[in-house]
Amino acid sequence: MFDYTPYEGSPRSAEEAKLQCVIANRILANEGVLDGYGHVSVRNPETRSTFFQARAVAPEFVLPEDILEIDSAGDVLSDTELKPYGERAIHASVLKARPDASAVVHGHPHEIIALSVLGREFRSLAQFCGMFYEPLPYFDDYSAGSGMLITSLDDGEKLASALGKAPGVIMRGHGCTVTGGSTQQAVMNTIFLRDNTRMQLMAMPLGEPRYLTEEEGRGSEKTQYSAISLGRCWDYWISRAKKAMPDLSDII
Repeated sequence: MFDYTPYEGSPRSAEEAKLQCVIANRILANEGVLDGYGHVSVRNPETRSTFFQARAVAPEFVLPEDILEIDSAGDVLSDTELKPYGERAIHASVLKARPDASAVVHGHPHEIIALSVLGREFRSLAQFCGMFYEPLPYFDDYSAGSGMLITSLDDGEKLASALGKAPGVIMRGHGCTVTGGSTQQAVMNTIFLRDNTRMQLMAMPLGEPRYLTEEEGRGSEKTQYSAISLGRCWDYWISRAKKAMPDLSDII
């Protein structure tokens, strides 16, 4: 079993990054953000130019032996016959375009898909979602015949361009792609993006919501990204995942 301390922050080695990739998949599956689809990548701190991602398996079942190393062209470097995710181009392109990002999550929360087709911006209205104080960018530039999937580097680069410097991008009829300066930030951002969208959809039929100001958002972001706040949430989500997935206790 890997020598694990409850809150590690940024991984110091490739092995820690691989483990964080496993944990992030399990947490996001347990929290209902990722289902049979969706995927997570964690940058390799030893190279900065490659990343770790599970083979093409449902996030709930990811194990350490499922983790592959992939380069910025989307090529699998691991000596394995395991099949990678088709949309690894998302992660290769975003991590290449965003050196500040240490992890990327792509998923299909139903609430986000619902908002994505209404012609309404995603706006932060909850105190704990202050990292989204600026409206998130919107992507609707799918290639013809792609089935609205991002499987080529050309399409991945278009998505990364739409994302820009934002923490996430809403994808019309598809879901979202979210980044973080650490694995913990990426997980937090994805869960809170889903939660804020749910609350926004609840509030909009009752009137025009009052959204966070930039000042309020920046203050909240500073609090949420502190080691104390990230650690509390990360350990809480791990505890919940262990209860739902007993085999996770054999891994961490």
